[in-house]
Amino acid sequence: MKNIFSVCLMFLTLLCEAQAPHTFSYQTVIRDANWQPRVNETINISASISADSPDNFPVYREEHFSVTTNAIGLVNLAIGGGQPTPTSSFSDIDWGNHTHFLTIGIAETSSSNSETDYLIIGSTQLRSVPYALFAESSENPGNPGPQGLPGEMGPSGPTGPMGPQGNTGPSGIQGIPGEDGEDGEDGEDGAPGMSAYEVWLTIDSNADGIPDNEGGTIDEFMLGQNTYQFWLNQGNNSSDGDLDGNPGTINDFFTFLQQGPPGQTGMTGMSAYEIWLNEGNTGSEQDFLNNLVGEQGETPTHFNLNNLTIDDGTGTCYAVQLSFNLSMVLSLGEEVPCP
Repeated sequence: MKNIFSVCLMFLTLLCEAQAPHTFSYQTVIRDANWQPRVNETINISASISADSPDNFPVYREEHFSVTTNAIGLVNLAIGGGQPTPTSSFSDIDWGNHTHFLTIGIAETSSSNSETDYLIIGSTQLRSVPYALFAESSENPGNPGPQGLPGEMGPSGPTGPMGPQGNTGPSGIQGIPGEDGEDGEDGEDGAPGMSAYEVWLTIDSNADGIPDNEGGTIDEFMLGQNTYQFWLNQGNNSSDGDLDGNPGTINDFFTFLQQGPPGQTGMTGMSAYEIWLNEGNTGSEQDFLNNLVGEQGETPTHFNLNNLTIDDGTGTCYAVQLSFNLSMVLSLGEEVPCP
């Protein structure tokens, strides 16, 4: 049989029940001959209680079979809860009139487990008799002793499962809006859009991938359709170029033809009054306004198309004139210098 050593850690824990038998706890670390804990091993243990001396014949003896050590070699026993020998009775122990000693023996589970098979690893005096066991046989129990010091806190237990999700709380009060940030820098000017002639060249009404007017000239564009209606079809029916409150009219179309792409915003110039003063004139603003009033002219009765030109998008300009057939259309005249 191998040599076995143990370090005994004795705890007397009262486990009170309504009737006998009672038990108390015993813990020990089982070590081998090299003083290393015997981890996760199964052994048999005997526990004997002797009166007045550990050498006296036991008044009580029990066995604990197939006890398994834990990850540090520790075993936990409930003395009084094992298998007693045939002549032993835990209730026969006279706790009040004798001192008692606990003797521990261990054996391998493969042995026959007779009394001679257990290796005695030590004895210890039970210096604090379990109070309930003494009181059970005492007719005049004494006063309880003082409260002992609290033991060390045990290790933290595993974290419990997460509880159910609580109800959503009410929304908080709306905060005060922050100040507006500074305006960002102006973006770069976009690329110039296509001219009406260039749009006409890309029309593919039957969606066959071949433009209807591929290779068409500016003359064919101007003479082959109602240019005013084409302008409206391009989404300009809400344009009010002459600012008369009536969008999409022929006059709005003429205004559109005379407009170039918007340029960059220039610096703020002098007022007309300041210019008038810089030209050597003197007087108040009212004098300036009186100087602007001229003779009443004749009421205009026609729109003058003289010198109206159109650029085909390639830098070539043509004169524009009105023609009348089934409807009024604009037609191109001769090529003229671009203004």
